[in-house]
Amino acid sequence: MTYPKFYPYRAHEEDILETALVTDHTFKKGNIKMYKWSGGPKRILIIHGWEGRVTHFSILIQHLIKAGYTVYGFDAPSHGLSDKVKTSLFDFIDLVGEMIERVQPAIAISHSFGAVATTYSLAQNSHLQLDKYVLITCPDKFLERIEAMAHNFGLSQEIVDRLIIKIEQDYNLDVGRLNVSEFVKEVKVRKAYILHDQDDRQLPLSQAVHVHENWSNSELEIVRGTGHFKILQDKGVIIKILNFSES
Repeated sequence: MTYPKFYPYRAHEEDILETALVTDHTFKKGNIKMYKWSGGPKRILIIHGWEGRVTHFSILIQHLIKAGYTVYGFDAPSHGLSDKVKTSLFDFIDLVGEMIERVQPAIAISHSFGAVATTYSLAQNSHLQLDKYVLITCPDKFLERIEAMAHNFGLSQEIVDRLIIKIEQDYNLDVGRLNVSEFVKEVKVRKAYILHDQDDRQLPLSQAVHVHENWSNSELEIVRGTGHFKILQDKGVIIKILNFSES
């Protein structure tokens, strides 16, 4: 359990917030913020990554509205403007499943850890399905995300090992088997589109490649010059997403 890092909002994020319908929804220990931008009959759900927030998609959201989509998003517990509470990766996963069920989107778009939460939720809940799913940067092994988070907090390997044991005992699961490349074999998604920068320093391209190789109805687009975060604002990437969404 931890408090994710918080980063100040930028001007373009504040601008997109001003145009949203914002509502509070109770989730476990506190309220989370949910957002809606009305643009048309087709529903899209935006799923941010760990230590992210919905406004990181601000430029993409503007283009989706113009293209005739109604866009839904949320800030996970202790992320963005949601209540600051101790939370975990598993709270994030539970919330994504709840949001998919609530919104019933035709299309979902995730960034980074959002792909873990989304594919796990879809794999564990057979009644949830998507017509199309866009994964902007795609991790594979859940264990690597835990280790990366621990590294960011300066935790020793001994503490990390104890943390993993506690997670496995608390949730009755094998962390080593929590891999996106396995989840995607069970999800109900008609078409998937993975975009990943070849020089992503946060997530190596090899992870996205492995997920793609295990997902028969997925397409992998390797981009350059965007990195892990700027990919969300890259005009070329946004055009690719719009083309896929409208195909």
